[in-house]
Formats: sequence, structure tokens, C-alpha cells
Amino acid sequence: MAKSLFPEIQTDRLYLRVGVPDDLDELDRYFSSDASRYVGGPRPRSASWEALCAGVGHWHLRGFGLWIILDRETGAQLGIAGLSQPDGWPEPELVWVIYDQYSGQGIATEAIQGCRNAAAEHFGIRRPISLLRPEHQPLVKMVERMGAEHIGDVEIPEFGPIAAWRHADPKKSGIDDA
Repeated sequence: MAKSLFPEIQTDRLYLRVGVPDDLDELDRYFSSDASRYVGGPRPRSASWEALCAGVGHWHLRGFGLWIILDRETGAQLGIAGLSQPDGWPEPELVWVIYDQYSGQGIATEAIQGCRNAAAEHFGIRRPISLLRPEHQPLVKMVERMGAEHIGDVEIPEFGPIAAWRHADPKKSGIDDA
């Protein structure tokens, strides 16, 4: 396999890399299900393909983007995590989706730590934001345990104001060895 043009991340349990066409089946399985209702789904397979292509294109246009999260031992696709900054957004957002069957295993925390470290090291993005629904307390508590602070609302084109949390600098929060 050819070396990737983009940084790859390895943590204790996870391997994160940019999406490839072989990722489509698992992406579509999740995004065509009702489990994806809070992250733009359910949607048809063609929309999952377009999202995969857009994700790879984001790397070319912004110099950063999303990674596919894989289990280092089994190679199973566990979700998506990384940085996104759609047109008109004020700054990069750290985003993640862990497929339902893998939730509750610390995968999101490990992936977020790896992404924060990579964002700081490779892109100079030391304190990205995450946009969260305040009523989704498990996610809010998770990012706050990791040092993120609620900074109020951020204005997002086509969506309006959305509650935002600013992540701690990984070098200053003691979380730099994910």
C-alpha cells in the first residue's frame, strides 16, 4: 500500500487514517441507520459516498480533516473523528462519531486525545472547538473531563448559534500521550 499523504494516528488501541473507498460499506451501514439521526442521517448510500469523497477533499482544501477510526488488532471500523471546518465556519471543529456497538468502551476519549495531539503537532491547531447539544450530557461531561470548557454559542452559517466547548491544549492538559 502506498504511503498516505496525510498524517495517520496510532493510540494504544486505535489506528486512524484518511478514508478510502473500502470504508464505504461500514460508513453506509451506520449513516443509513436511525442511529445517525443526530449527525445528518439516515441518508442513502449515495450520500455516504459523497460524504466520504467530501471528507477526502476537505484534507486537500483545508490541510486537515477526518480520520476513519479502526481497531488496531482487528481492523474493524469503529467510527470517525477529526477536524472539520465547512465553508463559513469560524474555526476548526473537533468532531467524532463512534458506531453504537462500540460506544461505552472509551474509544471516543482515546480518539479525541489522538486527534487533539495530531491537530497540535501537524496543523498548529492547539485548542479546537466542539459543537455539542447541552442536553446531551454524556458528551458534555466527557469533553469537560478532558479539560474542555463551555465558551458560549458560536454562530454557524445556516444553523445559527450553537453551544461550543473549547478543548484544552494537549501539551498543557497532561493529555499528550494518547
